Amino acid sequence: MAYFSIAGCANDPDYARAEMLAHHLHANLPDFHTTLLPKPPSSWPDYVATTFTQNRWDARMSRDRKFKKPEDLKQMIWRDSGELIGDAADFLRMMKETYDQELQIADDLLLEVSKENMEALTGKSGG
Repeated sequence: MAYFSIAGCANDPDYARAEMLAHHLHANLPDFHTTLLPKPPSSWPDYVATTFTQNRWDARMSRDRKFKKPEDLKQMIWRDSGELIGDAADFLRMMKETYDQELQIADDLLLEVSKENMEALTGKSGG
């Protein structure tokens, strides 16, 4: 079983890319599960700092054996075991290495998904 939490700004196209790959993997791999945590851009700095500290990632290396800094994470992805994967690029690389899965997604589609994520989070339609 693979469980991942994927957090990021709702309006971030890279978050949308990780989200779309996670949906694809969930649909095609029965033991792949995710929790999506879109956040308003205004609350991201506090959310990432708090989550980073709560999980003690300042004292543990991420999956790629590097120490990450919360201010460098534009997205934040981790396993249910508490292992920090890193950002969307780290997650995409891991999914390619582990499952030989990747998606080619057009930039305009990522922007549309980002817009929809933000609208769903705020309850406002961009019309």
